[in-house]
Formats: sequence, structure tokens, C-alpha cells
Amino acid sequence: MNTALIMIGSNFNADANLELAKEKLSEYFEIVSESSTLTTKAVGKKYKGDFRNEALAILSDDTSEGTKAMFKQIEKDMGRTRESKTSGEIPIDIDLIFWNEYLVHEDYNRFPFVKKCIDEIKD
Repeated sequence: MNTALIMIGSNFNADANLELAKEKLSEYFEIVSESSTLTTKAVGKKYKGDFRNEALAILSDDTSEGTKAMFKQIEKDMGRTRESKTSGEIPIDIDLIFWNEYLVHEDYNRFPFVKKCIDEIKD
């Protein structure tokens, strides 16, 4: 079994979309831990409104590639499109940050809110 530390975020109907994302993720993965939810200012002028962000620790019996593919499918199912990024409204964003204790996404070192949420559930 693989352990993944992930970030989920939304700036469009954010609280409801975070909950829906967790429901959808729990259909495929076991959620073993959740961080507190943080409100953050959007990085970049194209985004509309603040983001709500949360870290989750999940267990996956798939590869990291298969796990990320499932994240992309969930994003698509929840209305994430190329146009949504252009419009600045993100229904859901799901990013793999750590895979089995290996850092795989530099957002951990780039954004303080990612580090804060991940560190809350790490180990």
C-alpha cells in the first residue's frame, strides 16, 4: 500500500467542492488524515477570489501515475476544464505532493500554505 500526501483546493463554491472532492476521493482511496482548511489569497491575477486549501493523507494500491490519473478524472468530473483555469474559477485542484515519503511536487517548498497543511498531517 502506498501513502500519498495531497493538497486539494478550490476558489469556486470552495467549501462544498472540498467536501465533494473528499467524497469522490474516498471512493477510490482510504483517507487516513486531514489537515485544517486554510483560506489563502490567489497567486496570480487571473484567479477570482480566495482559495480554500486542505491536505489529505491517503492510501493507494495503485502507482503514483495511476493515482494522479484518478485525481485528474475527479477534477474533470467536478467541472475542471481548461476554460475554468482561464476564467479564474477552479472548482477543484488535486495535487500529489509526497509519494511514500518522497517529495514529488515543489509546491511544498514554494508555497508556505502547502508546507503548513502537509506538515500538519506528515508522520
